[in-house]
Order: sequence, then structure tokens, then C-alpha cells
Amino acid sequence: MRKRLAAILCLTVSLVFAGCSSGKDTADSSAVSQSQEETSVSSSGEDEDSSADASEELKRIPVAEGEFELADCVELGKYQGLTLEKPSVEITEEDVDSYIRSFMEQETVTDPDAQAREGDTVNIAFEGTRDGEAFEGGSSGSYDLVLGSGRMIPGFEEGIIGMKIGETKDLNLTFPEDYQEESLRGAHVVFSVTVNSIRRAPDPTDAWVEEYTEGEYTTVEEYRISVREQLAANQENSARYTMQQEAWNQIAEDTVFKQLPKSYVEEGETEFDSSVEQEAAAYGMDKDAYIQAAGLSTEEYQEQKELYGRSAARSRLLLDALAEAEGLTADSPEYQAEVENLANTYGMDKETLISTYGEEAVRQYAMTQAVLDRVLEAARITEAASDSAEE
Repeated sequence: MRKRLAAILCLTVSLVFAGCSSGKDTADSSAVSQSQEETSVSSSGEDEDSSADASEELKRIPVAEGEFELADCVELGKYQGLTLEKPSVEITEEDVDSYIRSFMEQETVTDPDAQAREGDTVNIAFEGTRDGEAFEGGSSGSYDLVLGSGRMIPGFEEGIIGMKIGETKDLNLTFPEDYQEESLRGAHVVFSVTVNSIRRAPDPTDAWVEEYTEGEYTTVEEYRISVREQLAANQENSARYTMQQEAWNQIAEDTVFKQLPKSYVEEGETEFDSSVEQEAAAYGMDKDAYIQAAGLSTEEYQEQKELYGRSAARSRLLLDALAEAEGLTADSPEYQAEVENLANTYGMDKETLISTYGEEAVRQYAMTQAVLDRVLEAARITEAASDSAEE
């Protein structure tokens, strides 16, 4: 939950983009003596160091009260003619098979005479004994196992093959000499295994396709073509998003942030509080209980909120500078199209979208997309080598 709180997402994609880049030289301000926790949690030490450095740079940007001209706050860096690499888009037959099977694997076998076979997912209950005594970690009342996966000791999965639902069988087995638990290495044991259920992916047929797609497709081949197109479109969208992120980071890296309007920072902090309150409500908690469950002190939470507010303000400044440079406004066709697309994605009309997520959040998302479309159009894009080509 701590990671979940630290990674609270808002609707504005600009904040996601900005999180990886700290900007160019910032104006001097008094140093912050107390270190702060990063707003994102990473599994890599190198990433944590980078995030910490970015956070420190972000905290050095002065926060100023009053009304300012955009030029008083930000000096836009290079944003046209960027060099970007587009990730390869390649769909294999295995990708198509895996996608189709992901839906078929959920089918439960109801035939009482069906026998478990390799590739099936069986739910089993088992108890292991050694010299008639149960041993620690050797039993479960409900355990999902894919036969043939090699997850269990030799002979265990093989012993289940051929069993029927409700059948119980004793397996006389021996733990490997190199087993991770030293006390069980080479031990002779007996596992009493009961098959609770069997799930199996049947080979797709024309009849299955027609039923599953409710008549949209009538043959396996038709459906495979559709799945391939869908997967390719998903990869294209993912590749474009990756390029958008890289473009945003390059621009932010080359941009000078002179100061952050206090009103922008406060709006970001309010957004952070609101997001946490909504997340807490989803768990049936109030905000304070949720923060405590996440393992954060009040001071740590406040630090994260302040850092988020600064990040939100900086992102908003960068977006405003890009929009101004490109002459994009709320009346621009590109902007209006992005709002319409977003509303359609959520199955809402524009008015409901804005009332649900807030006018500023919708504005930032739609304007970010419109701006980055322009940036990508002017970029020099190279295609990354595909995995098959590298092989």
C-alpha cells in the first residue's frame, strides 16, 4: 500500500512524463537541509538515486506568490526536431495463440470422467507426510497447479496426470538432494493429493469463436486476424506513448524553470490530497487511516504532497509554454478532438467528463496530447530493431 500511495496517479499524463526529468539549471534558492522521500518507489538503487537527485533539484526551484507572466517562470528549451526511437512493433503467432488461450484457460471442466492432462490447471488439496508425520510447508487445501510447469518436485505433477475430479491418490516421492530446504533433501515422503477441479483450454473451433464473439466472427482464422490487428494496435499505442514520454523528458531537461507560482503548487497539493482520499475510500478508510496503513508518518506524507505539488506546477508551466509556442488553445481543433477522444474512452459526454475529473485535469491531458502530437510530427524518428531481426 505504501507503493500505491507513493505512486498515486492523476488524469494528467504530463505529471507522469515530468516525473523522470528534473529540468535544466534552476534559479538559486535556499538549500533544504532535511532530505525528503521520493514520490515514487523503485526497485533499482540507481533509479532511486536518480529520483532523489531529481527531487532535490525540484525542491530548489523557488515558489513565488502573486501573478506572473509565463516568461517570468519558464524558458522553454528545444522541442522541435528531437531525435526519438520508436520501439519495434512485432506480433508473432505465439502472441496470438497466447491471447486467445488467456480467455479459454478459464473454462472449468465439468465432465466427471475427464482426466487431468499436461497443460491443464488443476486445483488440488494435498498433505505431505514423512514417516507418518506431517511436515511444515507440505500441505494446502486449495492450490492451483499447471501440470507440466515443473513447479513441484519430480513425480508430483506426473502423478496427478490421469486423475479425475474428486479423486484422491497417494504419491510416494523423494525430495531432490539439492532441494532448497535442507531438512528435506533426499527425504522419502508421501503426498495425499485430491483433485478439486480441472481447468482446460480447448482448441479453438469455429463454433467456439462464433459463440465467444457473439457472432462477430464465424471462423478461427477470422478471429486470429482480428486478434493480430488488435495486438498490433496496442503495441503501436504503447510505442507512441513511449516516444511521448521520451520527448517530454528531453524537453523538460532542456527547459529552465525560474520559479513556480504558489497557486499552481497549492492546486497540485489539493489534487494529491483528493486522490489519496479517493483511494482511501476505495479501501473503506479515511485518509488518516490510509496513510497510517501505508506506513507513512504525517511528516512523510506532507513531504510527498509538497513534492507532488511542485511537480504538478512545473508540469503545468512546461505544458503552458509548449502550447503558447505552438499557438494551441482550448479552441484549437486538435485540443477539441483530444477532449472528445477522452470522453469517448470513458463512455461519457464532455460535460460529464469535466464534472467528474475537473476542468483543469481534462485541459492538461488533452493539451498534453495535442502538443505532443505536434512534437512527434516534427521529430526525427528511427525504428528500433525487432527481436527477430537481432536474432
